[in-house]
Amino acid sequence: MEETKARLRKVLVDSLELSIEPSDIPDHGLVQALGLDSINTIEFLIWVESEFGVEIADEDLSIKLIDDLDLLAAYVKDRMDRSSTPAT
Repeated sequence: MEETKARLRKVLVDSLELSIEPSDIPDHGLVQALGLDSINTIEFLIWVESEFGVEIADEDLSIKLIDDLDLLAAYVKDRMDRSSTPAT
């Protein structure tokens, strides 16, 4: 989980061209801490999909998912696990 969160922090910094270190990004309250708006969040999620090779379902999109790295990391890991499990 920590590795996924570290990758998410790096994606956040890279995708939004933030002038802070990934390690300075908090686990919670990202929207307020980073001043994210709807355009930033969509751009970030597109990068997340590309970085992790997952698709974030439209019905799962929420400010809560974007605002909490623990929640987002768990979601991404779950999506990765699902995509690597062969369908039966």
